[in-house]
Amino acid sequence: MHGSIAVGVGGAGCWQAFAWALDEAERSGDRLVLLHVCVPGSPLARLTGEPAPAAVEIVDRALARALTSARKRLGARRADLRIRTGEPSAVLVGASAGVRLLVVGAGEGGRTARRVLRNAHCPVVVARAGDPSAEQVLAGIDGSEAGEMALEFAYAYADEHHLPLGTVHIPRAGEVADGLISAGRTARLLVLGDKRRGVMGRLRTGDVPLTVALDAACPVVLVPVDQREEAPL
Repeated sequence: MHGSIAVGVGGAGCWQAFAWALDEAERSGDRLVLLHVCVPGSPLARLTGEPAPAAVEIVDRALARALTSARKRLGARRADLRIRTGEPSAVLVGASAGVRLLVVGAGEGGRTARRVLRNAHCPVVVARAGDPSAEQVLAGIDGSEAGEMALEFAYAYADEHHLPLGTVHIPRAGEVADGLISAGRTARLLVLGDKRRGVMGRLRTGDVPLTVALDAACPVVLVPVDQREEAPL
């Protein structure tokens, strides 16, 4: 049974995220939801909900063309645009409970991306170009529940895309983030589990999943241990 992929369209790196999400939806058969969060009172705010491309074209041509492009490749029933107002990270986190995968751009390295990565209810992809010749899907493992969930996601992705699967384990504390970032240079996709450690835990040893997701050269998926599923977006 197919699900939905949501992609944040708006902000730095969003079009690379859109391209990644569109390719993934086309391969997987999933529905694609373009999610744009605008400032209250802006021209797009008058179009909140599921506006028609013609109405969006008047205000934001790039957004309208993205929706048209997605519908041409996937079909009208498998590509939708949702416009919301509010705080971007809160809207994206809320939407994550209604999809199987959330995609954001690598350029969103500020507060919004950090909040989304730390709080999303589904796996989050930080999309970037990476090495176009890379083929391997790589899972970071450490013997924990989070590592097992990362391996499960990576196995399913590699199987669906007919790609080789590898694993990486960095045993030395203090070198984990750098080691994973280095390993990811030759990966098509790097998959990490996220234990969702508290503030004190992050202060002691750093936030490895977040650091890798924001600094790696390849696309990275963070798979949270505390996933939650609600009504479809």
